[in-house]
Amino acid sequence: MPNCQLFVRLLLVAVAMWFASPTHAADKPIKTFILAGQSNMVGWGDSTKLPDDLRKGNDRVLMFENGKWQPLRPHEPANQGQKRVGLTEFHFGPEIAFGHEMAKAWPEETIGTIKFAIGGTSVLAWKPDWSREDADRVGQGRHGSLHKKLMEKVEAAKKSRDIEIVGFLWLQGGGDTKNADVAKEYLDNLKSVVAAVRKDTGVADLPLIYGTTRIEGIPDDLADFQPPALPPGRPGAWLVLKAQFDAQKEIPHSTMVILRDIEKHPRNVHFNTAGQLEVGKLFAEAFLEYTGKADIRLGGKSPLEILAMLGAKGEDGVQPEKLEEYRRIFGFLDANDDGDLSAKEFVEDGRYMTRQARQGIFRASDANGDGVVSEEEYVTNRIITDEAKAIMAKMDEDGDGKVARDEFVGDCGLTGDLAETVFMEFDTDGNGELLVPEYLRVWGRWARGKGTGR
Repeated sequence: MPNCQLFVRLLLVAVAMWFASPTHAADKPIKTFILAGQSNMVGWGDSTKLPDDLRKGNDRVLMFENGKWQPLRPHEPANQGQKRVGLTEFHFGPEIAFGHEMAKAWPEETIGTIKFAIGGTSVLAWKPDWSREDADRVGQGRHGSLHKKLMEKVEAAKKSRDIEIVGFLWLQGGGDTKNADVAKEYLDNLKSVVAAVRKDTGVADLPLIYGTTRIEGIPDDLADFQPPALPPGRPGAWLVLKAQFDAQKEIPHSTMVILRDIEKHPRNVHFNTAGQLEVGKLFAEAFLEYTGKADIRLGGKSPLEILAMLGAKGEDGVQPEKLEEYRRIFGFLDANDDGDLSAKEFVEDGRYMTRQARQGIFRASDANGDGVVSEEEYVTNRIITDEAKAIMAKMDEDGDGKVARDEFVGDCGLTGDLAETVFMEFDTDGNGELLVPEYLRVWGRWARGKGTGR
């Protein structure tokens, strides 16, 4: 009995000291991000396809919903449009992956999200100087002032808990591509939205992380690009994309996230589950890179160290004759012999693999996003991808073209928790197995020194 009493006393002292500790996350302001935009911020991810830890949430990654802070998780029921593409329970956007990636990067902090998004909305509905007449130019006066509603939610979140607003995530623009006159105003309107959020939160240098989509034929760098044609029914598409490109220079403390090859629902503009998880990770990576707080180590190892542990040798592992072979192939593909591969030469006029495969290889090879692939870029991509696929093939014990979690953990050469952690980084859709495209996307980013996506 005395020993039992002593144990209870020690336990009570330990608990008291834990709660009194200045490093206890509950004693700190919640590191809070504001998320706003239209349908891809609302999200068409399927909650039933998430692993349990993301589906149920935890007390370190929170959302402010229904007037209170609570674990971040999918919670809004699927609407009729979402049910038509297979959603049966709840939908979610980039906030799920974003919040959990930030929690990994900041293990001593509690992460919070305040999201307010409405599908199909134009930037006119978000302007701080909103008027019904102005919003009705695109038929959206019925929404009222979305900026006002967003800030009302932010103020309610502040009253509920002590928070520190550290970032503003914006995913919007499609709603302005249908009207060329409105699209011409997009940059000025976006600047006013950001300025108002910064003013109303009291954070003058609040980082803005915003997404901009890219489709086939549109390069990352739009400084001197002229589009060959506009999408049907979207006369303002090019104007919005160009405004978003220019915003990174026009709006201080902003970072543009290129959203290219993001998985969507079939015959739909909305990102699916894997797509939303990828977008969330890309936003987290962009925020961490911008703020200089990126923790790009897994189990104490950098991405390049992990690739080496998996067996990667890079150019050092390539025989001279193989390098020469890559250069000969490049010369064969370079039909006009100008030293660069254009999309026409590689994608349109290519004769090997599918067009989709050629398109993916071209984009991966174009490391600087200038719309052409140099010989150096082509050779580098061949070295990275050929080595990555050879290493993956060794782990594919049953030869089915994919690597299950058990295969990876058992054969990758990493041990313990590190093997599990690295597998989860590669498994971007969280389905417990690796397919070549998702595996190569992560491997390629690491091999090029672009961090973990965290």
